[in-house]
Amino acid sequence: MLGMLSRVALFALTICMVVPAPHRLAAAEDKKDKKEEKKPEPPRVIVSLPMAVTPGNTNRIRIRGNNLSDATELRFTNLATHVSIAVKSKTKIEVPKDADARKVGDSQMEVELIYTADALPGTNWFVVESTNGISAPHPLIVLLAREVTEEKEPNGGFKQAQPIEAGKTILGSIKEPADVDVFQFEGRAGDPVRVEVDAARLGSALDSLITIYDSGGHVIFSNDDSKGQPDSALSATLPADGVFFLSIIDAQDRGGPTYLYLLKLTKGR
Repeated sequence: MLGMLSRVALFALTICMVVPAPHRLAAAEDKKDKKEEKKPEPPRVIVSLPMAVTPGNTNRIRIRGNNLSDATELRFTNLATHVSIAVKSKTKIEVPKDADARKVGDSQMEVELIYTADALPGTNWFVVESTNGISAPHPLIVLLAREVTEEKEPNGGFKQAQPIEAGKTILGSIKEPADVDVFQFEGRAGDPVRVEVDAARLGSALDSLITIYDSGGHVIFSNDDSKGQPDSALSATLPADGVFFLSIIDAQDRGGPTYLYLLKLTKGR
């Protein structure tokens, strides 16, 4: 009899060890829920549209990124930057089908910036702040108004090429897949020229490819990546007198609202 009771007690003890008590199960579930609970993320800036502004003017820009609809402030990290800042709107935006929200953004801020007329050209850095934290600093280029030319459509071929002057920076974009922007300039044999693109380094999705053609439409110079990054740059010597064409495309034939670029042509050494 005693032996039977001992076996029953042993069996009951085994069951208790194998089957967790209800309060243990509840504690385990609570721990799991806390682990799966995602913490709110700070704002993240991908790109500003446009990527450059001019002093002495009212500049309306859109900051595109993630977690921007809860932003409370935009401020510049350069202590010497004299600029009036007014946040006009903060909204969620639709992510295109098959696009990665971390690359194109799912929210945006519209901001009005007024730099003083004596503001110096160069690179300024700004951050966006919310109750969940502060974004990483993001660059914004300041250019003098006389140094800026805006890209104008249609400019998709040699016959529609947009004239540009050396020393000016073009604010442009590859607006849709397979879009081509073409510009024209004049040169003389032996003239040194340099073409530079600022895009990916400023947050643009563009993987630029630039090409210079002679007046007959023949390729004479081209560059895709420069210094191990997607922004193009080339230095060359013009082979003859005449009109030359400069094109810029996305190397992957993509395009859209975040495929922005700054394109600068300079002559001389």
